[in-house]
Amino acid sequence: MTFACVTLAGCGGGGADGTFSDMAPPPSASSKDSAVSMEAAKPPTACTIELYGDSIMAGNGSAETPAMTLQRVRPGLEVVADHSVAGMQLAALATVFSSEARSARIVVIENGVIDSWRGLPPNNFKAALEALIYQLRAEGRTPVLTGYSRQAPNAILSLEAIARRDAYDGLARSVAAAAGIEFANWGSVQFEGANDLLDGVHPNKDYSDRLVERLAVTLDKVAPECVPVQTESQVGETKP
Repeated sequence: MTFACVTLAGCGGGGADGTFSDMAPPPSASSKDSAVSMEAAKPPTACTIELYGDSIMAGNGSAETPAMTLQRVRPGLEVVADHSVAGMQLAALATVFSSEARSARIVVIENGVIDSWRGLPPNNFKAALEALIYQLRAEGRTPVLTGYSRQAPNAILSLEAIARRDAYDGLARSVAAAAGIEFANWGSVQFEGANDLLDGVHPNKDYSDRLVERLAVTLDKVAPECVPVQTESQVGETKP
């Protein structure tokens, strides 16, 4: 994955002129009422997990992606699919989510920080998250929200865009609380500023590992029966 984005266009964040005019449309108001596509949904299997996210969930500049790290540190959970796509906004995901095939018991959603940078209207942001949660519950699955990692001032994101991250992270937390689902609170994970980032936007391996560890601890609460008595390794350890 290429992380050296000249503008947010390379990361799904804006046009070549730095504007945000190409923002994906929010989900329609009727998205909650759409029929669940049972052809695309399979019954959940215990101790299985699927991941949705943007480039932050998709990679960290190393050969071991966040999904691979999660599988390594929680071998009792089976990561059956990583749907993370660089540049995938929450609003765009919500328009296609009901038609996508899933089989896991637990589904993690990281998408949304790009929408915050672009200033998606808060009501649309909230509706998109709620639509995804509604869909997963209709399929009999357990949703988990990560919250959003942090960025440092850089040539890609304005200070205003970075500041919006906090407000939308809080909104995601409130949606999770109202729905009674787990929120991993990635924003509270230790963050060392630009030193933890590849390009001002994307977490490097060390920061990514800390985020994955927080997600793993959150998943322990969701599925304690899937946690081995002893894990095979810990985040950041050298594999044999």
